[in-house]
Amino acid sequence: MNSTIDTVAQAPDARPRSAAPFSVGLVGIAAGLLTLWLLRNSTTLDGATRGVLASLAIIATIALHDLFVARVYLRPSAGLAGHAVRPLSVARVAVRLAALASIYAGIGLLYFLLPEYQGTFYEPYWTLLRTLAPYVIVAAPFYFAWMDRRQRDTDDAYLVWGRLLLRGERPANWRPLREMLAGWMVKAFFLPLMTVYLSTNADHLNGSLNTALNAPFTLDSFRFMYDLSYSMDLMFGTVGYLCTFRILDSHVRSAEPTTLGWLVALICYQPFWSVMANQYLRYEGSVFWDNWLISMPTLRIVWGVVIVALLLCYASSTISFGLRFSNLTNRGIITSGPYRFTKHPAYISKNLSYWMISVPFIEPLGWRVALMHCTGLIGINLLYFLRAKTEERHLMNDPEYRAYAEWIGRNGVVARVLRVFG
Repeated sequence: MNSTIDTVAQAPDARPRSAAPFSVGLVGIAAGLLTLWLLRNSTTLDGATRGVLASLAIIATIALHDLFVARVYLRPSAGLAGHAVRPLSVARVAVRLAALASIYAGIGLLYFLLPEYQGTFYEPYWTLLRTLAPYVIVAAPFYFAWMDRRQRDTDDAYLVWGRLLLRGERPANWRPLREMLAGWMVKAFFLPLMTVYLSTNADHLNGSLNTALNAPFTLDSFRFMYDLSYSMDLMFGTVGYLCTFRILDSHVRSAEPTTLGWLVALICYQPFWSVMANQYLRYEGSVFWDNWLISMPTLRIVWGVVIVALLLCYASSTISFGLRFSNLTNRGIITSGPYRFTKHPAYISKNLSYWMISVPFIEPLGWRVALMHCTGLIGINLLYFLRAKTEERHLMNDPEYRAYAEWIGRNGVVARVLRVFG
């Protein structure tokens, strides 16, 4: 989802500053795609490894900009000082490390107990954890030590959680603790999925690229652009769930507070999605868009180009977040890229692409089946509508988002169209 950013004098009715410039995201995705290209012929690296390395290239590129050019750790929203404000306390660092260890242990226990995480489906994620674990173990004490001296708020959520576990000290304010634990639950659910999806898509992208290069300007080109769009989206999704750091001003400000908000978001992902899409909201019929238009080559090309444009808009929406992409949490308000035109470019473009790709209104088995598929897709559209509304209600607690929503109300695509037509 969508930080409080530096307050700078702006021109009247200027677009609110974005927590992540779109141009930096584009440089990041260029680094990620270049990494995938250089590793495309590797016989020793699988899709999971190539996808993770591409994501790490994105993190390195954007983090270097954020730390040394934008210096995001000096933003008020980061809660950090530019210099040490207190002496280092080894005891506080130890308590925070214990709190972090308890969170990892709790998540590990959930993975162990839930049948969903058994089997080989999540193997790319377990490989990622085994790869990153040694680096996390080494880096965590240094990170907490650095934060302990520069963090303006001494009693952060990790320290409060550690004191509760180790000493039984009840916090005066439970909200930061709830937000921190909710943020970790979001990461625990979505990071495995992003890693697995990226692994699969990296392999698909490699195959569709080779096919498209051998047969350009055919349906294979569409398949390549389809895989490319979702690979870019998944790389930045993986990056977002890996990079929740206050030093990068990409930490969680708040988490979705309502049950409905969590429900409509989680239901759009596995294992819930397969149950909903296969049994209750089936919308894909027996006709694919290119087969429907096979006798109309010109319209077929135009239709395919529009689909690709929608998919690229969807991917660009995720790229706009930089290191801050996340469902169900506010990690900084994004106003750049496609978000300068509408508050929900990803949902709009994704749902329109569903209609254009699956063409549920075209069904050789008759109008009743076509109506059933259209009804199913409308149900999916309503799910995303509810996601948009619950996200807006959550983000309206942030004054930066309220300013952005008001600006979109005056300058977004809908406002401009209405002005044209009086």
